[in-house]
Amino acid sequence: MRRSAVPMGGSAVRLARAQWAPLAALAVLSLLAALLAVAVPSRTAAGYDRAAATAIGPAADLRVEGKARSGRAWTAVPGGAAMGANALTWQQMLPRSLARTAGEPEPSITTEQMLVEGRFSAPRVLYLSWELTAWKRIRMVAGEPPANSPSETSGDLQIMVSKKYADQLGYKVGDRMDLIDLKARISGLYEPVDAADPFWLTRPGQVGSVKVSFDSEGTLADGGTALMGAGGYSRVARGGDALLTYSWRFPVRGAVVEAGEAGAMAEDLDAFRSSVRGHTGLFPCDVVTNLDDRLNEFNGRLHTARSVLGLAFGGLAAVAAGVLLLAAGLLAERLRPILGTMRARGASLRQLAAPACGLTALAVVPSALLGYLAGLLLDVGPPQPTSVYAVAVLVAAVLGVPAVMVARERGGGLGSAADRRDDLVAARPSPRRLVLDGLLVVLAVIGVVLLRERGASAGTDPLVAAVPVLLGAALGALVLRAYPYLLRATGPMLRRRSGAVAFLGLARASRQNLVGALPLVVLLLAATVAGFTATVDTALRDGQVRASWWETGADARIEAGPVDDATFARIRALPGVTGALRVRVIGTASTATDQAPLTVVGVDLDAYRKMAPDVPGIPSGQGVLLSPLTARTRGTGPLTLSRPGMTPIKIKPAGQIEHFPGQGLGTAFVVVPYSMVAAEKGFPSQVFVTGDVDAKALRAAAPGRDVQLRRDVLRDMTRDPMVTVVHETFRNGALIGGAFGLLAVLLVLVVGARARGRTIAHLRALGLSRRQSRGLALVEIAPVLLCAVGAGWVLGLMLPEITGPVVDLRPYTGGFAVTAHAPGLAALLGLAGALLLAAAAAVAVDRLFDTRPGTALRTGE
Repeated sequence: MRRSAVPMGGSAVRLARAQWAPLAALAVLSLLAALLAVAVPSRTAAGYDRAAATAIGPAADLRVEGKARSGRAWTAVPGGAAMGANALTWQQMLPRSLARTAGEPEPSITTEQMLVEGRFSAPRVLYLSWELTAWKRIRMVAGEPPANSPSETSGDLQIMVSKKYADQLGYKVGDRMDLIDLKARISGLYEPVDAADPFWLTRPGQVGSVKVSFDSEGTLADGGTALMGAGGYSRVARGGDALLTYSWRFPVRGAVVEAGEAGAMAEDLDAFRSSVRGHTGLFPCDVVTNLDDRLNEFNGRLHTARSVLGLAFGGLAAVAAGVLLLAAGLLAERLRPILGTMRARGASLRQLAAPACGLTALAVVPSALLGYLAGLLLDVGPPQPTSVYAVAVLVAAVLGVPAVMVARERGGGLGSAADRRDDLVAARPSPRRLVLDGLLVVLAVIGVVLLRERGASAGTDPLVAAVPVLLGAALGALVLRAYPYLLRATGPMLRRRSGAVAFLGLARASRQNLVGALPLVVLLLAATVAGFTATVDTALRDGQVRASWWETGADARIEAGPVDDATFARIRALPGVTGALRVRVIGTASTATDQAPLTVVGVDLDAYRKMAPDVPGIPSGQGVLLSPLTARTRGTGPLTLSRPGMTPIKIKPAGQIEHFPGQGLGTAFVVVPYSMVAAEKGFPSQVFVTGDVDAKALRAAAPGRDVQLRRDVLRDMTRDPMVTVVHETFRNGALIGGAFGLLAVLLVLVVGARARGRTIAHLRALGLSRRQSRGLALVEIAPVLLCAVGAGWVLGLMLPEITGPVVDLRPYTGGFAVTAHAPGLAALLGLAGALLLAAAAAVAVDRLFDTRPGTALRTGE
């Protein structure tokens, strides 16, 4: 009976033992790739969720509010039961996403602002509130809770205030407070059971005295909120004509909000608002919250993060796939002679596929499964569905390599495995490869065009992740196409040198086949990922620094009322102050033809540029500059600016200015020389200060003024959780890509080390020294390293410009446009370190597999 051509039983085991090195490498790489395919997206998603919780904040809420006068208010809400019933109604109307994140309702009824009669150092106002949820979070420290009878219509209204409020304003138990049409008596003092409870963040007036605006002129008064009981509410609601605010507050639990549902929450919030406005059976109510603003801002940052990181993730996945395909290709090259022999003995293609695909599957499938499970066990974040698809695609791609190799053996005989010379320099590209290379270039160009047309709206579209891969693959194909010509061009120059090491190294590099040159593509993609992440990360850091100057205008900016010479002198005399500049700000000015208000900013631009040269966007010259809105609405001709209390000034605009520190984007303002408004008195001022200044000292020198420090603005930008996610992902992506690139180099070196050792043994017998052997190892690897890393690094630097509006970092810089894309010194040092590590790996492998000529050569050689 004819013997099978397929290795069975012990033969299969012997084959696996003979190929243990590439099998082990493939298994380890599969495990690492699967582990990272789970851990990296999960960690990033966890960062997004943390950023969502921080963006929403601990005091976030949505409130259903309605206002009603006494009488109608009592008819609609006669007591606590009615408040609870309405709270249940609102809770049941919450859409799904809001219902999942909203806490239990906190109903409350609060009066309008009431003036406290008496002579005080500052006006005093008081709010009266009935809020049962607050009663559950306090403890009495003096007196007793208010206990008015529901039928009471006269006498003192009993209230209780916080002990801190009483101590601040000098009240004690039993004191009376004369309010408008009402006499109140303090029956007790309380303090919060837990002062750190987020409940009190939205109720500062119930904890202590707060400054509130008292009248239309903005006069500040000492305000507070007193708690009353059910009897007190009954008396206020049934008598008089007080305006009461009914509020059903739903605290939002930011910790349970997931980044992926932020968009749905914003949409559901609009739907809930419409439902509340259309609700009947109660006085008109509306939804009051700043949650939609926070959600919209977070969604903008999340969109940018996903777009930018999608580019990096796509490149990183391609690098991992390239290393796995390289390992599978090296294993396939080791199996080619064996399969050629089997084919010559009559084995069918199916019989060839059993050992080839079986060995590969034995190394890849269990390792990938183990890596996937290990990634889940790490529990670095919520598992992502894309991880399963990524692992499956990687495994399928690796298993496809031996299948393709088997298909190539259909010609039969050993000639298909051994007689064909396929090194890069000698081999001529087939028409199929030419078509494939051209297709890659065309797809890359189409991808870039579509991506730029779609702009920032591309978001998480797979096209975003595919463009860097297509560009890298197309560039890799072009480099592989030019690589042999570069080697050929370099050969004649090296032949004229006296030493043989460079020529021999280049000759050995030229004899590499396509599989041996595959590290070039892997390294190119790894360098592209590293260059892109380093460039965008540096641009973001530098952009935030420039944005802090753009926002603040100096190291510190003081927003003040009129600043006299004495105050200005105190500021300039502070320790650490190197410069100070006074700017006159005159608001609500107008022109004769347009009464819409605009702001006049008087500043000495020459002195300002000299004092703070790092502030971007300050034009040269000293003429009158208009904001874009002013130029659009008033024109660019001569204007006369005036307002009550200001001497009219005639101006002739000399240009435009996009932004001036302290003025909002899109607002109407005019920048004029300081001399034109220096004589105006009684108007607010800004003081720009440079130097290492202390906020406390500035506030002491300019009491009652608002002080903004540039370092505080920069700290808020850099410590934003979403910015942290972007920085960490860029750093990890660069490190992972670099590690995979080094693994690719090491894999090729180790797998080919024995064959190379035999060649070196021949050269050692001819007089090659150990030192020359180390140099030969460096020369062999240098062409691949320099071509791949150089081309990939350049592509990475250009990628932000190629992708255009997708890399829009303005959500992280307060709206300041980031246009400069260049890597920092740390990235360049990291690149140099990676090249040195690759060179050190080549030398280390050469030393490890150094073979003596006497043990490697046979008699007659």
